[in-house]
Amino acid sequence: MTNKMYSLVQLGFIALVSTLSMQAQADWLLVAGAKSQISKVSADEAVNLFLGKENELPGRGQVGVVDHPEGASVRDDFYTEAAKKSPSALKAYWSRMVFTGKGKPPKVLGDSEEVKKAVAANPALIGYIEKSALDVTVKVMLSP
Repeated sequence: MTNKMYSLVQLGFIALVSTLSMQAQADWLLVAGAKSQISKVSADEAVNLFLGKENELPGRGQVGVVDHPEGASVRDDFYTEAAKKSPSALKAYWSRMVFTGKGKPPKVLGDSEEVKKAVAANPALIGYIEKSALDVTVKVMLSP
């Protein structure tokens, strides 16, 4: 293979990997219960809620959040894409917040089905789920 052809193959491979990575990271939706009064939530608002910086949405009142367990791929995707935090950076963040008494992490549920069930039952909760778990019990607040 010539150097020029080799470079083109490399560029094609990099583009393919980048595309696949972006698709893998966009496999979540921020949701609230179908009957919730909360409509859209901005990315900044969501990040602030999930990082414990805020506990209410301006003009919309207090909002609770529910999370997925450490190691869940949807959790890693959500925090990497929305909060720009890797799993290790997120763990370090919550360690600091808890140690200093400035906050505690969101309540953790088992999976997207549990998150969906919780937000459907409580109109003041939001959570993120895998896109494949979307149904009529919840409505989308934010999509990457």
